[in-house]
Amino acid sequence: MSAGITTVIVSKGLDALLGVCLTHLRVALEALDADGPGSPDPPTPHAIVVVDNASPIPYDLSRFPFSGIELLRFDVDQSFGRACNAGFAAHPNDRVLLLNNDVLLSPDALRGMLRLLESRPDVGLCGSRLVFPDGRIQHCGVVFGAGKIGPYHVDRGRRSDRVPRGPRELQAVTGACLLVRRSVWDALGGLDESYPFGLEDIDLCLRARQRGWRVLCDNDSESLHFESMTPGRVELDVGSRRLFMQRWSRRYTLDG
Repeated sequence: MSAGITTVIVSKGLDALLGVCLTHLRVALEALDADGPGSPDPPTPHAIVVVDNASPIPYDLSRFPFSGIELLRFDVDQSFGRACNAGFAAHPNDRVLLLNNDVLLSPDALRGMLRLLESRPDVGLCGSRLVFPDGRIQHCGVVFGAGKIGPYHVDRGRRSDRVPRGPRELQAVTGACLLVRRSVWDALGGLDESYPFGLEDIDLCLRARQRGWRVLCDNDSESLHFESMTPGRVELDVGSRRLFMQRWSRRYTLDG
């Protein structure tokens, strides 16, 4: 596999958790590269961009577990969309991986996601199976309910060993761990920056599907997700959900 990945992690505070996230990311990248280039072309180098979204105490790269991390600092809070867009613009690559700072990747996660993304040229985005610390499902795809229900995580809270494995095609997946082709990212202009913090990932998936791209979720590995660790994260979702429903209500298929 020769595609280079730029991982963008938007983070505010939580230095210790970010450090563990980065350690797991590095292991997953090393496992991916261990598969070999998979093509006659030399592999494209990966990149990691940490977007410091106005942490009270600015990040010090020397505190993180390894070198080679690029740091982008905002002194004033930005929307998640703008922070991610700026992070990828700082180091464009063949693929962009959006990764939350509270996700600890399985060593096999990137290998499985990239394999699905490369399986067919019309697969534009790929998510990943995420579990809570107690082994229950946090994410294995997003489905849509009627009326005010809107998008939600299918099988959330079920024991992971009771939820089928294998790839699954969906209308949307979470941006907590999301691999996207650069051609898709560029065509859509990245994430919509008008969402305060939340549902810009679902918006991205729906816009991609409007243009004919498929969205898959890899369920053969599972990574740990603590969920909503950043202070104020839950409150920001209120405005984002209102905006999402204004734009997308009755424009998606009811499958949940």
